[in-house]
Amino acid sequence: MAATRGRINVMADNEFSAAISQRMQNQALWRPMQGDIAGVVSAFVGTQAQEFPYALWGVAQRIADRPNKAAMLKAFDDGQLLRTHVLRPTWHFAVPEDIRWMLRLTAPKLRRMMGSYFRQYGLDADEISRSNDVLAAAVDGGRHCARKELVTVLEAAGVVTGGLRMMFLLLLAEYDEVLISGAMQGKQQTYAAFDDRVPAGPDYDEDQALAELARRYLRTRAPVTAKDLAGWASLTLAQARRAFAAIEAECLVTELDGMTVWAPAEPEEFAPAIESGSPMVDLVQPYDEVIMSYFESRRLLAPMGVLPVADYASYGPALLVDGQLAGHWRHRIGRRDALIEIQLRRSLSGPERAALQAAVAHYGDFLDMPTTMADPEFV
Repeated sequence: MAATRGRINVMADNEFSAAISQRMQNQALWRPMQGDIAGVVSAFVGTQAQEFPYALWGVAQRIADRPNKAAMLKAFDDGQLLRTHVLRPTWHFAVPEDIRWMLRLTAPKLRRMMGSYFRQYGLDADEISRSNDVLAAAVDGGRHCARKELVTVLEAAGVVTGGLRMMFLLLLAEYDEVLISGAMQGKQQTYAAFDDRVPAGPDYDEDQALAELARRYLRTRAPVTAKDLAGWASLTLAQARRAFAAIEAECLVTELDGMTVWAPAEPEEFAPAIESGSPMVDLVQPYDEVIMSYFESRRLLAPMGVLPVADYASYGPALLVDGQLAGHWRHRIGRRDALIEIQLRRSLSGPERAALQAAVAHYGDFLDMPTTMADPEFV
């Protein structure tokens, strides 16, 4: 089916609401996905996982049969989803089968982006190779090692790890397919041998990898622009345009608020735009995909520059009402219960407060402990 092009000169309220509704449903926040944890992560191809406890919730809340935190941790320990630096120079969850081809697509640019830091810390090819050999030996035989253990073995081998050097050595070991995330040791993250946990996966060339990345990105995040894709995946704008061009026959291309936006040509039916009497409240993680997937078109969610953390907010996670930023939140987890603290940008109506209470209850179900909400603050 050939791509269809239309033009919208001014974004009317109903068009704005429809675009937000489409995006929130594609993001599986308003229409959770059927399937297991790995299937949902695979559908999204990568989800940011910088704030690990919140990031587990970011995956779970998109699954129809929502797993709790314990189930998410077990899936992580079992290697159903892995955590590595891919797409951007930050942590992401991805399924094992997708990690090689994604790293090989994005790591060259990520290396260039971080090149000045590597040079600043004296990380030339010889030093990186020496570090990689030591790290590979440390995790050989199926061992999963915490960062502190890896610092010890590197220092014993004469590899300096002070300052930010250790962070960059571990990052480069991921790019070089030496290390990948291992099972948790209590609350400590570990590293394991890359080949032990990551299968060969598809053997894509660059064009095939770009097309696959764009296809899954589009299905889970539309409507989007080429600049959105480029920013999200650390691609050049030319690569992002090539990626969309490769799947153009599957796409609907329109103009929205002065932006050229892409969506699947044959999407599933979407629910009508949310009515004011039936608000939707979502508690999302600090770097949720509904925030970090967009650059040019982020203004559908909030004004440019506001997210992921507004200057006036001391809490990172975002509180969305009907798909738009209305405040921030954070959890305080005790031994037997949890407290949710809220900072609001505006007052909430009665129905919105009820929806917020329901969202807090859902989060408590995920934590599998009694969870209450403190009286909201205003910022």
